[in-house]
Amino acid sequence: MTGSDETDRLSEHGGNVRRLAERLGIDGGDLIDFSSNINPYGPPDSVMAAVRRAVEGISEYPEQQAESFVAAAANALRVDPENIVASNGSIELIYLVPQVWDVKHALLLVPSFTEYELALKKTGAVIAYEKALDGATALERLEDASREADMAVIGNPNNPCGYAIERGDLLKLIDYRPGCLWVIDEAFVDFVEAPEQASLANDAVARENVVVLRSLTKMYSIAGLRLGYMIASSGLARKVRAEKHPWSVNNIALEAGIAALGERDFAASSAASLAAEARRMYLEISGIVGLKAYEPSANYMLVEIDKSTRSMTSAKLQVEMLRRGIAIRDCGSYKGLDERYFRVAVKRSEDNDRLLTALRDALAVAQPFRAD
Repeated sequence: MTGSDETDRLSEHGGNVRRLAERLGIDGGDLIDFSSNINPYGPPDSVMAAVRRAVEGISEYPEQQAESFVAAAANALRVDPENIVASNGSIELIYLVPQVWDVKHALLLVPSFTEYELALKKTGAVIAYEKALDGATALERLEDASREADMAVIGNPNNPCGYAIERGDLLKLIDYRPGCLWVIDEAFVDFVEAPEQASLANDAVARENVVVLRSLTKMYSIAGLRLGYMIASSGLARKVRAEKHPWSVNNIALEAGIAALGERDFAASSAASLAAEARRMYLEISGIVGLKAYEPSANYMLVEIDKSTRSMTSAKLQVEMLRRGIAIRDCGSYKGLDERYFRVAVKRSEDNDRLLTALRDALAVAQPFRAD
């Protein structure tokens, strides 16, 4: 196998950094993982304490529809419990909602979370794709393309690009297209400035064409527990609840989720710290010759490698960074992107400094020769 072939095959594994590192002969335990957009400050102590308590009850069946967690989420959002459906991560709902809605023509912004497309394809829907790397372009594309759609799935903030569409702009579009079901994935909304004002959660309960998906995975660092929920009108929530499997949220996830919802100060503090670091990283990466950073609204950012940077690609850069103890997300497999794009999470200041140093080092050897 040539070096190029190895790089190409490694890039197919995306964020599976442990396997990538193993194939390169690197100890995965020593890596700083910038390919995963998880809050580096979590989980909160209260969540870990709840997990330990819940372990004592693993011989018992969980609540069929996670009613205790639903009540806690409803209280946190100041909505009625009938407007909320708990799930085994928001991914359960990403697949379930299109099946319940019986979608025929769907609209997707690209690039976006790849599971949206996979979920829609399972329904047999015809999918229209619109490319957007920033919020203004995304809104324009949605306005033009949503006329024929009976469902649009939008990550807000978008993953992997990091942009967010303003709440007011989205609401105008949603109300202008009442025949389209708008599925708004707010998995990263806790990281944006003033998340309560950015979220459509409270708007969804009064509309029959909006479903908002939320996740506790990212902010509270509990990816291994799988816990999410949706907010919608009571009618839409009832339809989804009727089709959802019972007991999909286990006792440990349920108790951890209730504890997490009480950690508002932790969430606000984490978001503020990461926003400051995101701004610093955006400016620093923008200053590295050969790279263009896209301004983020959340705790990660998309970066583009300039075409003039000789033969460097995102897959090759991923390998170079792994050799320097850093894992990044090669975004070459995202629809709408190519081999010049990668994504990095925002972490603690000292870890971000290591990322910046490694990027400068890796890119320095790839700059085009310029004669004086």
